[in-house]
Formats: sequence, structure tokens, C-alpha cells
Amino acid sequence: MDRHNVSIQQQVNHWLELERQGLNKAQQQALNRWLGESRAHQTAYQESKQVERLLSQFSEQDIAQLENPVTHSKLKSKTTQRYFAIAACFALFALSFVGYQTWFFQVNKDTFHASYQSPRGELRTISLPDNSLLTLDAKTSLAIDFDGNRRRNKLLSGRVLFDVASDKSRPFVISAGSTKITVLGTRFSVDKKADSVRIVVAHGRVNVQSQHQQITLTKGQMAVVGSDGIVKTEFDQNLNLVDAFKQGRLVFDNAPLNEVFEEFKRHHAISYTLSTQSTEQLVISGTFLASELESFLNLLPHVLPVEIKESNNHIVIVNSR
Repeated sequence: MDRHNVSIQQQVNHWLELERQGLNKAQQQALNRWLGESRAHQTAYQESKQVERLLSQFSEQDIAQLENPVTHSKLKSKTTQRYFAIAACFALFALSFVGYQTWFFQVNKDTFHASYQSPRGELRTISLPDNSLLTLDAKTSLAIDFDGNRRRNKLLSGRVLFDVASDKSRPFVISAGSTKITVLGTRFSVDKKADSVRIVVAHGRVNVQSQHQQITLTKGQMAVVGSDGIVKTEFDQNLNLVDAFKQGRLVFDNAPLNEVFEEFKRHHAISYTLSTQSTEQLVISGTFLASELESFLNLLPHVLPVEIKESNNHIVIVNSR
């Protein structure tokens, strides 16, 4: 199977999984558009649906028999053997791509659609067809939709370092919740948090638009978009805020404790509780290694008035005053 057909099959598996979960109206419309794009999409989709219907006729015991060559010889007839063999081949074809964290397809040099995810504790570097380079921080999810007029990106969660190739005819646009970031060619990072979006610019110009405001950021500037609007500030470029995470470093500048622990959660399977409101209001500055959570926890009571309690990967931060 060539790369183009592989990518189509990955997309089919993506749509089938969404169907099993239950498509909403927008997803159904997107599926219909995708099916209408080409005959190849329709054929691959229908073939995979047929495989699903075929497999639904078998019990778990039947499928287990397919995996046991000794049991095959005990099947009652050659017809039954052939039926099971066909099912096995189709099942292998249809299911071999399930669970991939990446799917993509490209129709021509301008049209490109993709979805990328990175697991906890791991970074991913992505080279796009327009020569842009992306670095996904841990626990990040990104969807891409390029056409001849615009290069659209949807940051669903996490942080991405964008090194965007200039193309004046096709703006590069990132949406993160209700925040929209538009550039022509620059290097910057976008970090989508639970209740805010942070944009940090290394060089170039970035337009940031919220529901009620619009600003422009240049080299050495950053903005946090939250419920109170857009807050624009300068930052010390020696801190390398834009790409510190690529070196496994977490840089905080008067960051609230909950934000600090959310950063560590991208790299460690932990949960945490801030026991009082006064604890929630504490802030911290400094640079820490993402991999060394234990060292950070040991240091914390020496720089803030807190005590740390741990049990089964759950961390409780208590005010010691």
C-alpha cells in the first residue's frame, strides 16, 4: 500500500472511530465533505464499513480461532475456512492503523490536512509541506488544514513552537479556543491552557485577536489572552521563553502554583491539590527541569511557605503559616 492509500485508510479509521462514539452535526457535515472530495475516499470508507459488518457476525471465540493455526484445521469445511480467512485479511487491513496518533493526507502542494498528538513526557517535531517547522510540547493536540488561500491550524491543547515559512499569499493562522493568531513568517510559541492562551514571539510580527480585542506582537513581546482580555508584556529574551521546553526546561516568571503544576503534569502522571485559597495565590519564578519533579518538590518549601504531602502520585500543597 503506497503512502497516499495509507493516509486515506488512516482517515477512514478516524471517521469510523468518531462514528462509534457518535457524530455530532458538525462532524457529520465534515465527514460528508470529506467523502465528497474524491472517489477514493468513498471507496475506502465503504470497504471499511463492509469489514466492520463482516466482523460483527463473529464472536470473540471465532476471532480467537483466526489467530490459532491449529484451530483452523478443525473448522468444519473449506468454505468456512475461506470465509474466516477473508475476514481475517480484511480485519488486518482495516484495523492495522487503529491507534495511530497521526493521520494526514495531501492532494497537491497547497492542500494538506493533518492531525498530530504528542504523549505525556515526549516532544514531537513536524516538518510541513510549506517548509514550516513545528515542535509539539508534551500532551499537545494539533489539527492542520491548508488550502490555496490560507494555512489554518487548530491548537486543541498543549503548546507548539511555530517556525513559519513566509508565504505572503497564504497567511498562517492558529486558532486556540476563541483566540486567533495570524502571521506571515516568524518564530513564536502558542500555549493553550485551561483558561488562557499565551503567545511568545522570538522574531517577526504576530497579530493576536480575541473576541473583543486585537493587538500586534513583535520580537521580545508576549501576550496572555484570558477572560479579562489581552495582557501584553515584554520579556527577557535571555530566558528563551519561546523554546525552553525543547531543552526540557520549564521557565516561570511569577507563575501561580496551579500553572506550575499543570506544566509538570505534561511530563508526569500526577494529580495535585492546593489546600487553601492563600496557597493558590502563591507565585514562583525560576527555571526547572521538566524531568526532575522530585527536585522541584524538595525545593518548594525552601522558597515558599508551603508543606508538601504525597500519596499515590497525588500531591497536596499546604500553607505552612
